[in-house]
Amino acid sequence: MSPATKPSRAVARPAAVLWDMDGTIVDTEPYWIECEYALVAEFGGEWDDEKAHSLVGHDLRDSAAIIRDRGGVPLPIDDIVNRLLDGVIERVNRRVPWRPGARERLTDLRKAGVPCALVTMSWKRFADAVVKALPPGSFQVVITGDEVSHGKPHPEPYLAAADALGVRAKDCVAIEDSPTGVRSAVAAGCRTFAVPNVVDIEPGRGYTVVRSLFDLDDQALGLSARRRTTRAHRRRRTAAGLLAVGVLGAGVVYAVREGSTPPPYDDIPISAWAPYWVLPEAVASVTQHGSTLHELSPFWYSATGTTTIEFDADSSDARPQQLITAARERGAKVLPSIVDGMPAGGMAAVLADPTTRTQHVSTIVDLVQQGGFDGIDIDYEQFAFADERATWATTRPNWVEFIEELATALHADGLLLTVSIPPIYDGDRNSESGYWVYDYAAIGEHVDRIRIMGYDYSVGEAGPIAPIDWVRGAVRAAKDAVDDDDKLVLGVPLYGRNWVVATTGTCPESAEGTTAVTQATVADLVDKRGATPEHDPGTAEASFQYQLDVSEGGVSCTQTRQVHYVDATGARARVDLAREERIGGVAFWALGFDSQDTWDAVTDVARPRPTDTVLVDDTTG
Repeated sequence: MSPATKPSRAVARPAAVLWDMDGTIVDTEPYWIECEYALVAEFGGEWDDEKAHSLVGHDLRDSAAIIRDRGGVPLPIDDIVNRLLDGVIERVNRRVPWRPGARERLTDLRKAGVPCALVTMSWKRFADAVVKALPPGSFQVVITGDEVSHGKPHPEPYLAAADALGVRAKDCVAIEDSPTGVRSAVAAGCRTFAVPNVVDIEPGRGYTVVRSLFDLDDQALGLSARRRTTRAHRRRRTAAGLLAVGVLGAGVVYAVREGSTPPPYDDIPISAWAPYWVLPEAVASVTQHGSTLHELSPFWYSATGTTTIEFDADSSDARPQQLITAARERGAKVLPSIVDGMPAGGMAAVLADPTTRTQHVSTIVDLVQQGGFDGIDIDYEQFAFADERATWATTRPNWVEFIEELATALHADGLLLTVSIPPIYDGDRNSESGYWVYDYAAIGEHVDRIRIMGYDYSVGEAGPIAPIDWVRGAVRAAKDAVDDDDKLVLGVPLYGRNWVVATTGTCPESAEGTTAVTQATVADLVDKRGATPEHDPGTAEASFQYQLDVSEGGVSCTQTRQVHYVDATGARARVDLAREERIGGVAFWALGFDSQDTWDAVTDVARPRPTDTVLVDDTTG
């Protein structure tokens, strides 16, 4: 029997799945590193990322000893541990930085009845802060660093977890993110998967390296294969063993055997938003690259009432019209965005009343018709970020009614409707499900496009803008919800943030906190600060760090600032993700933020518009 036809060997259901925490379930390594920098700076010592990364996965007391000796912190070991724990727990209580796929995998295992244990070198009071943010029953056992005699890389933590569950470690699966943790799990005899995060893990004996938690072997975890619900996938399931035939990209025919993954699209449509606050740059970008764009969404309208939509840009400025003219001359469709400019609960109230809902729909349609636009993009984010989550169950059906009514009115005139909405993470409607108030499945039947806002993963604390695995999870959740994958468009960020991660001295009131960077501005910042950006393949983003001295009126401080942003390589990675997932396109947020490097990076996969197709007259033979 040839390898191509040899049946796969069944994988025994694990007795339990044993999870590391820091860097595996939660991305708290940046929190620890911030606190290390702050603590060392407080005592006048020196710290750097190399030292910080060397601590990843280690027992907290061992790490504290290194901070004391190499960072110059003259405190007892347990005092150092508790100072770090206080800082990290404070940050976790503000926002739990879940690793992409962690909650989904834990939910799947809980529903499948596979026992799970948490095996962490963090202390119990920190582990408790994470566990309480998960659904009850996620872990049957929790083993922490202050409960064992020997921390990782010793096998004791994993052996203790298996013993507490009443199973053998060799019958368990372990999931780790650090070389130290991997050594511990392998030494205990677990079948071990390494999912690198902050620290790279080279392939080796006794463990398997995977890119993300989404790429873990379902059978190895005791799960059935993940559900695939696109129409094409459903058709393939009903024709088991047959060869499915389809058309890829520009007329290329491909064949796919049951259960295999279709190849990526050769190319993909690119669209973009254009904010009013960078109009000069946006006009220049459309002038130069507009022939690549399928749709352009000027970003300057705000719904401030049932029948009022305000224009946020300077009405005396000629550039808004220049932007629209440039886009139309280059063949792009123009679908302006409207944001929810009402107070918390305001738009929800408008949509709850059938009369005001219809009035609002008429106001939007009038705007589109009077402007001669090709359609509209609805970007109503107050439901997600201002209204209480308790209102979502009431708002959701009213929102769906609004979208259906608006789509019907627009489509009657041959106009388009897109919506820009935050991501979902599964098909449920609970605290782990993302922004389910927007009901991807229901509105997917009515809209022409759903733009997934695949960004703003880190806002209050330093971290990646849109880690690529998190983005992939959001896209897959959207595909599960919406029947037609072609209606899905991935929002791609061309920006970043500049955070203060540590401070020495006393800063004047004028000292800046978190600021924004874009692809267009980051090069000047790099040159000015003498920084060296590094691209992280794990997040598909770039980052760098620098020191900034701030003084005014006799008061001075030194800020350690950390910058994360999506560079040209990262933009291409997200375009490729959309091609691999075979969805309907990408949309850049935003024109005016972009760099020439990004356009150069995506040129070969930017799908020509149908009007750009050259028809060859072959009637002459």
